[in-house]
Amino acid sequence: MKNVSVVYATKTQHSRKIAEAIGKELGTETKKISGSSQPEKTDLLFLVGGIYGGKCNPELLSYAEKLTSSLVNKAVLVTSSVSTSLRSQSDIRKVLLEKGIDIIDEITCTGGFLFINFTHPDKKDIQTIANAAKVISEKAVIK
Repeated sequence: MKNVSVVYATKTQHSRKIAEAIGKELGTETKKISGSSQPEKTDLLFLVGGIYGGKCNPELLSYAEKLTSSLVNKAVLVTSSVSTSLRSQSDIRKVLLEKGIDIIDEITCTGGFLFINFTHPDKKDIQTIANAAKVISEKAVIK
């Protein structure tokens, strides 16, 4: 049985809703992280966060910088963003790859902020992400 963890950082609570849906789908607890959060050993880590003004959440980036390949075997990035062109967690991706952590997938969805896409992610978006996370988890081959 592989150990799966779901962590998130959020400014708008969208990432919390997404992380909780993933946790429920995978039968695992979700953990809100902050700059002082310490990583725990896991086989498969789902990192959930938004893109704000073209940048990833600083708390999520700080957490990623503390990860090592001896703590995390594989990672999945989960991102919501208003912008369709800036949905990738490129800063976090770079940090994880430099540390030798295998990123097996990235799930993205439309996010909302103020009056832009303010209804997203909606329930359908969130369930779609949770379903994708389950498929990824089931397919993940852990060393």
